[in-house]
Amino acid sequence: MKPAKVSKIIIACVMLNNLSKAWGEREAFQDEEEPQPLSIEQLDGNPDGQAIRDTITANYFRFEYN
Repeated sequence: MKPAKVSKIIIACVMLNNLSKAWGEREAFQDEEEPQPLSIEQLDGNPDGQAIRDTITANYFRFEYN
């Protein structure tokens, strides 16, 4: 694009942003908090195969619903 056209687009975006703030519109993209790291289950002692599979399942196949 030509610089003149780009500058017009930028000015239009700034004007629309200022108008939306003046009218009290909510922001389209809310600032999201950084996701907290998930706790990882640890194996104790000398686990058998089932305990290892259960731990892998618990650690890697979790679902979080917001």
